[in-house]
Amino acid sequence: LIPLVELTSGDKTDPGLLQLAYDFYQSIGKEAVLLRRECPGFIANRMQHALWREAISIVEHGIADAATVDEAVRYSFGLRLPQLGPMENADMVGTDLTYNIHDYILRDLEDSHEPSPLLRQLRDEGKIGFKTGEGFQKWTPDQVAQSNAELNEYLIRMLYGK
Repeated sequence: LIPLVELTSGDKTDPGLLQLAYDFYQSIGKEAVLLRRECPGFIANRMQHALWREAISIVEHGIADAATVDEAVRYSFGLRLPQLGPMENADMVGTDLTYNIHDYILRDLEDSHEPSPLLRQLRDEGKIGFKTGEGFQKWTPDQVAQSNAELNEYLIRMLYGK
């Protein structure tokens, strides 16, 4: 269901082969993007886990509970993300405003280079989310099924208008 395909090349990759792969994925309806250089996690996973790191930190430090963090994303900037990426958004509000916000907020954001102790604790206690019925929150089998179904329905509706 996810349309993104991230493509990168190595030192010995034929540029024609990379273009062939790009053209192929575009031709079957995927959104192919070319990385200028390879990096761990590529683009999307790096961005996703940077957000997750901050979300987990907010819960870990008692700022808000997990459900509240999810609501804050769903009902604020998360609404814009399918249409407005972070770089375009920064240009829209102005790089001057973006700079000013970064100047005061970045020092307070999570910058750990290790997994959260809370995440480690949950894993070690066997609280691994939907698979066990408890992670950051408790989940009944019906709630798990509903979440999965709603996600699939949302993705199909957003991507294919069905």
